[in-house]
Amino acid sequence: MSSYKAAFVKTFFDNMVLPYLVPENFDVQPNKWYLVNTKFGEDVGLALSCAKEMSKDKFQIKKTASENHSNHDSEISEIEIDDASILETKNEHIPLEMENLQIENFKFIKEISTADIEDWHHCKKEEKKAFDSAKKEIEDLKLEMKLINVHFLYQKKKIIFNFTADNRIDFRQLVKRLAGIFKTRIEMRQIGVRDAAKVLGGYGVCGVLNCCLRSNCHMNSIYLKMAKDQGFVVNSSKLTGSCGRLMCCLSYEASFYAEERKKYPEIGSIILDGAKSYRMHSQNYLTKEIFAVDEHHHQKKFSLENLKFFRKDSSGVSFYKVPEIEK
Repeated sequence: MSSYKAAFVKTFFDNMVLPYLVPENFDVQPNKWYLVNTKFGEDVGLALSCAKEMSKDKFQIKKTASENHSNHDSEISEIEIDDASILETKNEHIPLEMENLQIENFKFIKEISTADIEDWHHCKKEEKKAFDSAKKEIEDLKLEMKLINVHFLYQKKKIIFNFTADNRIDFRQLVKRLAGIFKTRIEMRQIGVRDAAKVLGGYGVCGVLNCCLRSNCHMNSIYLKMAKDQGFVVNSSKLTGSCGRLMCCLSYEASFYAEERKKYPEIGSIILDGAKSYRMHSQNYLTKEIFAVDEHHHQKKFSLENLKFFRKDSSGVSFYKVPEIEK
């Protein structure tokens, strides 16, 4: 697999941390500001690592024309509808061979000057005023959309307006008004609630800064099945984060539980312990224990290593035995 010289950069229109290609003989140092080429144009980014060799699978892949949402009358990109992330099942997208895909042209351009940094910070202050102006225009046009933030690209060559909405929005009149106010290129970007939470920031129920602000975790889908596999009671108020979607941390140990589950009897299996039989109802993957009840609903705990598969009956129910020597 091909490798590329790259370094991780944080951009501030979306708070994403992604690898950016480093030109030959270009020195990158962590915690320094650079002008980089993003998918939306030239912008200021903060380097978070030195340059190193990275494989192609570490980079974002360019979307084909058929995958992009288009609007002939106004610019729109990165439409995301992530409501489906709360479903139990969802078809996984199987990517093409990485060698046949083109990576996004994210790259370093130059180290920016002190004057450029001061101008960038000045733009940050102007973004707040731009937010208020845009919000006023949205309310005046009675558009059913929620403005999340406003971002000025380098030297105000473009202004990005991130927003959320339940449906697609006809914002042509809004774009015309905003272009008249700011005298530059305007891009309206509809994002999902997960991305909105990443942009706005906040803290989780654990009291720690939202995971999405510390990583790009929400780039992968989160499923309700992950919670079920880990033994959580399926209660949406307990499992959802500040974005209103399933918490990203549900995916952290999902692979561990998926692998462990293969080692255990299925729920409903029968455990034969001498003359008594028990029906399995739960297990603890951390202590490697299995819990089952007899016909009188008396519970008994079994160790996984002490169970031996016995047989499976015609209805598909599996039977396990506790060998006499190991009781």
